[in-house]
Amino acid sequence: MKEKEEVVGLRGMMKRFPVGNGFFTALDQIDLSINRGEFLGLVGPSGSGKTTLLNIIGTLDIPSEGEAFVLNRSVSSLTPKESAELRNKSIGFIFQSYNLLPVYTVYENIEFALLLQKNSKEERHKAVTDALEWVGLADKAQSRPSQLSGGESQRVAIARAMVKRPAIVLADEPSANLDAKNSHTILQTMRRLNEELNTTFIFATHDEKVMQYLKRIIYLEDGKVEKDSVI
Repeated sequence: MKEKEEVVGLRGMMKRFPVGNGFFTALDQIDLSINRGEFLGLVGPSGSGKTTLLNIIGTLDIPSEGEAFVLNRSVSSLTPKESAELRNKSIGFIFQSYNLLPVYTVYENIEFALLLQKNSKEERHKAVTDALEWVGLADKAQSRPSQLSGGESQRVAIARAMVKRPAIVLADEPSANLDAKNSHTILQTMRRLNEELNTTFIFATHDEKVMQYLKRIIYLEDGKVEKDSVI
């Protein structure tokens, strides 16, 4: 049996934000281990700490106390440059707003994620072509975002997140702006990429449609892990 490889390790982690003369505790004593290839969700009501936790895993923020390790790197000890390099190389992001650049084509929007890496033009072309095929949009390569439907735009966002073959993809309410049919198409695409590429997907969501596809659900409430269930 293949040994599990931890990609995210959180130990006694807390996150506080200053409020007035005191502090608001957004995350309270979080202990979690997430392995390569998991397809899991951080689930809970608004204000439960989902997005804060996702931001720390994405090295966009640091813990107030405790430790957060992402791909064996301590998030608190990373310099801003090291955090940016880790994100650029190993972490993909998918948001509920597609964040596509309107003046660029679909191809250019996806290629943009590779421009900070030292890839040749030929390597970038193959990576972008592969990513477009993964999400079924090879025929839309030269289209502009304004010519796409919402579902197609989110598939471009997935391709942009996956084009560098990251170890981890973080998805914050990725189906919030989509109807049921497009939501299922998007989730099926991400589940397939998870299985084919062994990429770890971590969602922040309270959408029942997303939960149907998850293999593990971590329930958060008031900044604490209330329940951790493997499906």
